Amino acid sequence: MLNRRLFALLIKETTELLRNRQLVIFLTISPIISMVIFGYVLNSNVTHLRLGILDQNQVTISRELVDAFTANQVFLADRYPYSQSALTHQVERGQVDAGLIIPSTFSRDLLQTGTSNIAVEIDGINAYSSGLAKGYIAQITTQFNLDLLKQNQPVSTNLEIPIQPQITFRYNPGTIDSWFFVPGVIGAIITLSAILAAAVEAVREKDQGTLEQLLMTPVASTAILISKIVPISGLLTVTLLMCLMVAYGAFQLPLRGNFLLLLIFSILYIQIGVALGLAISAFSKNKLQTILVGIFLTIPIILLGGAVTSVNSMPLLFRWIAQINPLYHYLVILRGILLKGTGLEVWWLHAIAMTGFATATLLVSANRYRKQLS
Repeated sequence: MLNRRLFALLIKETTELLRNRQLVIFLTISPIISMVIFGYVLNSNVTHLRLGILDQNQVTISRELVDAFTANQVFLADRYPYSQSALTHQVERGQVDAGLIIPSTFSRDLLQTGTSNIAVEIDGINAYSSGLAKGYIAQITTQFNLDLLKQNQPVSTNLEIPIQPQITFRYNPGTIDSWFFVPGVIGAIITLSAILAAAVEAVREKDQGTLEQLLMTPVASTAILISKIVPISGLLTVTLLMCLMVAYGAFQLPLRGNFLLLLIFSILYIQIGVALGLAISAFSKNKLQTILVGIFLTIPIILLGGAVTSVNSMPLLFRWIAQINPLYHYLVILRGILLKGTGLEVWWLHAIAMTGFATATLLVSANRYRKQLS
C-alpha cells in the first residue's frame, strides 16, 4: 500500500516537474552550454597572441628569427609597424599583445661581438598570459640560439648567449594578477546585480498586484519605466564606487585615466544591465522563472565578456560572440582607464558599441513594459 502511494506521489511530482518547461530547460540545457563555455574559455593554454613585428635590420638572420617566433600557434604576426613609437601605440590600443623589435645593428653585432639584443614589449594587463608569453619568448630564443651555435657560424666561437631578449611589461610591470581579475570581478558583480535586481523587483510588483495599481495612475508608462531604472542604477553606482575604493585599498589597483569617463560609462553599463533585467521580467511569469532566466543569461555574459580570461585567447567563434556582449566592451573601457590611462581616442569604437547596446536594451524593455502596462 505504501509503495503504491509512494509511486503515485513520484508520478505526480515528476509530471509537475516536466510541466515546468523553464526549469527543465535550466536543468538540462543550461549545464551543457555552461560546460562548453567553461571548457573553452577557462583553457589555461595561451595561443594566438597577436605579435607586432618591427624588423629594422631586414636581413636573412633577422627574418629567420621572425619566422622562429611565428612558426607555432603561440604568436601570430598581426602587424608590421614602421617605427617603435607606432608599435608602442599599437600595444597601448590593444591591437597587439606583444611587440618584437629587432634593431638595425642586429646582424652586425652578432658578427662582431657574437651577441645582440632584441626588445620585446608585452601588454602586461593580463599577468597570467603575459607571464606565459615571456616563457614562450625565452623558449623560442633559446632554441634559436642553439641552432645558431650548431651552424658553426662566427657567433659560435663566443661562449656568450648570441641573442638576448630585453622584455618589458607595459602597464603592469610587477605582473600583478589581481590588476586583471579585479576589474573583471567588478564587471561581473555589476552584471549579476543589475540584471537580477531589476528583474526580481519588477516581478515582485507583478506578484503583489501593485502593477495593477500603477495602471490606475495618470502617469505615463515611460515615466514608470524611468522611475524603476533610476533608483537601482543609483544604488549600483554607489556599489561600483565602493568596489573601486576596496580595489584601490586592498589590491592597489591604479586609476591612471579620467575618472569622469569611467563613471559615465559605468553608469551606462549599469543601465544596460537594468534594462535587460526589466526585459526579462516582462517575459517571465513568476520570480522563480525570472531568477532562472537571469542566471542563464548572466553566465555566458560574464564568461564571454573577458571577466575571467582574455577574449583574445578564446576560440574564434567566442571572439565573434564577444563583439555583441556589452560586458566585453565595458571591460575594455574599464581596464583601459584604470590600467592604461587611455581615453576615447583609443576605445571610441567600444564606446559607440556600448551606446548602441544601451539604446537597444532600453527600447526593448520600454516596449515590453508598455505592453505589460497596457
